[in-house]
Amino acid sequence: MKSKEEILNSYYSQGADGMPEIAADGLLNAMEEYRQQAEEAAFNAARELNSNQPTFATFTDYQASLQAKTEQQPKEDTVQLVADSIIEQFLPDDPAEQTFEFRLKTEGVYYIAYYTRNATGDWEYQRSALAE
Repeated sequence: MKSKEEILNSYYSQGADGMPEIAADGLLNAMEEYRQQAEEAAFNAARELNSNQPTFATFTDYQASLQAKTEQQPKEDTVQLVADSIIEQFLPDDPAEQTFEFRLKTEGVYYIAYYTRNATGDWEYQRSALAE
């Protein structure tokens, strides 16, 4: 594994005054190379923690799974935003109630929003699921 300095040094060039310099695109490339290296190291470390029984066969498979989660996240964020904005309409009457759920429609799809009461008595969004 290369150190930050080794990666940066590979992108330096000689300036007109003889001093080493790095162009903006070289700096961006160095940062990307370092990020990629860190992700691969984290992937390999996680693989070792799982008794070498990999959840993903390759790093590329792992990255693809992250991309799929990232594409799903905006929908979850939208559901939470809508649910939080209309929660008052669905609050349970029973003050002893610790959980509740309600259906809502956003972007043409029905969801169920799940809430639980926290230690201070406020309702916290937990998750959503597609309504059947």
